[in-house]
Amino acid sequence: MQDEVSGSRQAGRAGSGESDTPGIPDVTAGPEPVTAKPRKRVRAGVFVTAVAAFTAVGFGAAVVIRDQITPAASSAIPSPPPHNQRFVEDDDGTGADSQANILQSTVPGLVRVASARGSGAGVVLTPSGLVLTSAQIAAARGTVSARVLPSGRACTARIVGSDAAHDLTLLQLECGGAFQPVAIGNAGDVAAGDLAVAVGTGANGRSFTPATGNVTSVNAATIIGGQHLAGLLRTTAQVIPGQGAGGPLVNLSGQVIGIDLIGSAHGASITGYAIPINEALAVARQLKR
Repeated sequence: MQDEVSGSRQAGRAGSGESDTPGIPDVTAGPEPVTAKPRKRVRAGVFVTAVAAFTAVGFGAAVVIRDQITPAASSAIPSPPPHNQRFVEDDDGTGADSQANILQSTVPGLVRVASARGSGAGVVLTPSGLVLTSAQIAAARGTVSARVLPSGRACTARIVGSDAAHDLTLLQLECGGAFQPVAIGNAGDVAAGDLAVAVGTGANGRSFTPATGNVTSVNAATIIGGQHLAGLLRTTAQVIPGQGAGGPLVNLSGQVIGIDLIGSAHGASITGYAIPINEALAVARQLKR
C-alpha cells in the first residue's frame, strides 16, 4: 500500500463523550482506490510514529470504501485464521500503510450503537448484519439505534442476546442489504509488546477515532458492571468513553484481535481491556443459537 492515504485527513487529540472529535470531516466516497505497492521487510519502530500520528480521522478522498456489498448475505459467524497476517512496511520504509489497512479492512465494518444504556461501537461479523458490541451499551431485549460507517446510514438493530459474564451483546441490523464484515484475526497470535489500535466511532456515524498502543498482557483481568472478567488483552490503547466500548482492537494489518470493553486514563497512564476475538466469536455463536 502507499505510504500515506491521499486526500483530506485530520489529526488531533480524540475527545470523550458523545460529541465528535473536532476537525474530523464527514466521510465521503472519493475517486479511485489507492494502488497497492509491493511490500518488503518488517522494520519495527518506523511505523509507530506513522500510526500514532492520527487520533481522530475522517476518510481521505482517495480511499473508496462502502458500507454495503453485493454477495449473498451470509449469517455464518466467522472463525479466526490459523495465523495473523504478517505486517510489512511499504518499500519506502515509512510503514504508514498501517493506516490504510485500518481504513480498508476495519472501518467499513464498524457501526455506531446508541441506547438508553449508553453509546459506543459495534463490529459487523457477517454480511447479513450480525453485530457484536459491549453489553454496557445494549443488553436484555428490544432494539437500539445504529449508524453504519462510513455513510452514517441510520438503522435499527434488534438485540439477539447478551452475555454479561463476557460483557458482549449480539445485534442484528434490520435496515436491509448486505454489509461489509471486518477482517478477523487470531488473538492467539498476539504477544505482549505487539502494537494494537483501539478503534471507536464518532456520534454521527461518519468518523472514527483510532488510539494506538501496545499489548501489555494477554491474560489480564478486570471488573465490569460487577462481573469479574479474566483472560483479557490489556493494552495502552485508550478506549474512549462513549466511543470505544464495543469497538475493535486491531493489529497493524487491519485484523480484529479483540473487542474493546473498558479503559481508564490517569495522566500519562492509559489502560484498555479487550476480550480476545477468539473468545468473542465463540460467545457470538452461542448467542446466535
